[in-house]
Amino acid sequence: MSNSYDRDTENTVPQFESDAEYFKWAFEQISKSIKNLADRQSVLEQAFQKLPPPGADMVKYKIPGDDEYSNLKELLDNIFERLNTIETVNGI
Repeated sequence: MSNSYDRDTENTVPQFESDAEYFKWAFEQISKSIKNLADRQSVLEQAFQKLPPPGADMVKYKIPGDDEYSNLKELLDNIFERLNTIETVNGI
């Protein structure tokens, strides 16, 4: 019986002549799985190291007229400063 999931013969269980052969094969499969998981974890750890730390620096925005990007705190400070200027000028 063949189905679309039987793409890889490495994932099939072979016939064994003794328990020792089966255990050898089983431990090799477990070893491969653990190595695969360790490699995947390493890739994830490298990706997480590239993420900025939580906080205001996670968001960057270039305010029109500024040469550099501002973090979230600087952006909100700029917005409130502009709002206060508008309120002062209009007498609100």
